[in-house]
Amino acid sequence: MTSAPTGPATGFVLDAYAARSCPVKVQNHFHPGLARPPLDVDESLQEAFLGGTSFKTLVLDTLLKRFGGEVVDCRALAAQPWQVQVDATCSAMAAGVDVVVAGLLPLDVAGHRSGRADLYLRGPDTAAGTPGYHPVQVKYHRMLERTNPGPDRPPQRLSRLSAPLLRQAVDEPGLTFRVPSREPDLLQLAHYWRLLEAAGFAAGGEPWAGIVGTDQVPSLGNARAVSWVRLDVKSIRTFSRTAATGWRKRSPLERYDHEHGFRVKVAQVARRQLGTPDDPPLLVAPIRVRECSRCVWWEACRPHLGDDDLSLRIDKSPLDVREIAVLRKFGVFTITDLAEVDLEGLLPRYLPEVAHRPHCEERLRLAAKRARLMVAGVELERLTEGPIDLPAAAVEVDLDIETSADDRVYLWGFLVTDTRTPAAPRYVQFSEFAELTDGAEVALARDAMAWLRELVEAEGRAGVRVFHYSDYEVTRLARLAAGRRDDDPLAWGAAYADEGFSDLFEVVRTHFFGTHGLGLKHVAHHATGFTWRDDDPGGLNSQRWFDDAVHAESPRVRDEARRRVLDYNEDDVRATAALRAWLRQAGQG
Repeated sequence: MTSAPTGPATGFVLDAYAARSCPVKVQNHFHPGLARPPLDVDESLQEAFLGGTSFKTLVLDTLLKRFGGEVVDCRALAAQPWQVQVDATCSAMAAGVDVVVAGLLPLDVAGHRSGRADLYLRGPDTAAGTPGYHPVQVKYHRMLERTNPGPDRPPQRLSRLSAPLLRQAVDEPGLTFRVPSREPDLLQLAHYWRLLEAAGFAAGGEPWAGIVGTDQVPSLGNARAVSWVRLDVKSIRTFSRTAATGWRKRSPLERYDHEHGFRVKVAQVARRQLGTPDDPPLLVAPIRVRECSRCVWWEACRPHLGDDDLSLRIDKSPLDVREIAVLRKFGVFTITDLAEVDLEGLLPRYLPEVAHRPHCEERLRLAAKRARLMVAGVELERLTEGPIDLPAAAVEVDLDIETSADDRVYLWGFLVTDTRTPAAPRYVQFSEFAELTDGAEVALARDAMAWLRELVEAEGRAGVRVFHYSDYEVTRLARLAAGRRDDDPLAWGAAYADEGFSDLFEVVRTHFFGTHGLGLKHVAHHATGFTWRDDDPGGLNSQRWFDDAVHAESPRVRDEARRRVLDYNEDDVRATAALRAWLRQAGQG
C-alpha cells in the first residue's frame, strides 16, 4: 500500500494506487491479524511487468534529451534514504526548477498520503509566491480518442516533450481524452495533486495534470505528447442515490477525495482489529473482481467466499461490486440462490439500488440464466435446431492476429488447410518482434495480405475461404487499409474480407448460449476438447510475452518468449479450425 516510513509518529499513509484499487486490499494490508504475503507487489510493479517500465524510461529519456530547460532527475537517488530523496525534491521545487523527474514528495500525514509522480512540470506560481507544479504520469496505453465534438467541448490541450510546460490547444477536431476508461489514471493524478498541495508546491490557478500515453498525434508530427486534463472539471460519471437517473458527474478530485477518504476509514477500522469481542466490524467484505487475479492478497480473500459465490462463479458479463453487494443485502449470495430466487419479486427492491448501471434488469436476468445453467451443469446451450450454415472451400484458412499493449498488430497468423488432400494443415506467420511504428505495422500487414492475395489468385476467389473468430481481424484490417489505393495489398485485403472472410463467432452466437461466455478458448475447449500448449493462454499474457520478446536482457529469454507467442497464436488458429469442424458436425444433428 505504501513504501513510506510509517510508525507511531506518522500514523499511516496510502499510496497513489490505493484510491483506484480494491478497498479490501487496503483492509488486508492494515489488518494486524493477517500476515503479509511473501511478495506484497503493488500496482506500480504490476504495470512494470506489463511493459510500463521500459516505456516510461523511453519517454522520460526522450524528454530529457529534447527539453532545453532546467531539469532535476531524482531517479539516480532511488537507492538513497527516504529523507534524502524528499530533501532533493523539495530543494528543486523551492528553486523553481522547470522539470523534476521522479521526485519524492513529503508525507502528507494529516491526509494519509505518500508518493511520487513520474514528472512535475512547473506552472504558475502559487498564491504564496512559491513555485508551483503540475503532476504528470507516463502510462503504457493510449490516452486519446476521436469523438464527435460537442459545441461546448473545449479543444484538447497537449504539450510536446520538447516543450512540456507549454499547453497548446490541438488543431484536431474530435480529439479528446478517454475519461471513462482512464478514470484510474485520473485518480492517481488527483492523489499527486493533493500531495503537492499539502507540501505547498501545487501550481496556482486551475488544477491541470498530464499523462503521456502511447498515442502518436498527427498534428504534432506523429510524436508522443503530454495530454492535459483539468482535475476540477466534472467529467466522471458515478453512482448517486439522490440523482433521478442514478448517476452524477463528478470531477477527478471529487471522485478521488471520496475514494481515498473511504479507504482511510477502512484502514482505521482494520488497524483496530485485535481479535477481541470489542473489535469494530470490518467495513468491506471480499467480492471477486478482475483485479483479484493479479492481487497478492487473493489467498487471504478466497476463504471468505464460498465455492458457489456469485462473484466467483459468474465470470462472463459479471455483475459489478455494487450489484453483488445489493444482492447480498437481499440474501442472494450464491449461484444456487440466484437460480432459485423469485426475480419478479426481487426486481422492485433491487433496481432502485443499481440505477448506476444501464440495462441493470437485463444484466440481472442474464446472470440468473447463467446461474441456472451452472447449477444444471450446462456449458453450451443450443438455441436453434436444424443445420448450421457454414461455407466451405477447397482451401480453408484460419486467421488470428496478436497486438501489443500499445495496440499495434505485430503478428498475423494463418493456418492453411487444403481440404482436397490428407496433408496436415500448415502454419504461416508474419511477425515483427520490435517496437512498431505506424509504418512498420502497416508494412507487416501489407506483407501478410500480399501473401494471402497470392494464395487467392492461385486458387481462384471461390477456392479460398478465410475464417476468424470475432470481427477483430477485419476491423483492424479495415483501419490499416483506410485511404490506401486499390492496388495496395491492404486495400485488396479489406475488400476481399467482404466476400471471402467468415466470422465463426457470429455463427456460434447465433446457435449457442455460453454459460461462461463465447470466448474462443472456452468454446473450443468445451465443444471440441482442444487444449492450448501454454498453461496460461490469453491475450493479456501474450502482450507480456511480446514485451519480454522485445525487451528482455537475455537472448535466451527473448527467444523463449518469441516461441511462446508463436505457439500461442498457432494454437489459436488450430482451435478455430477444430471449432469449425465441430460446428459442421453439430449442424448435421
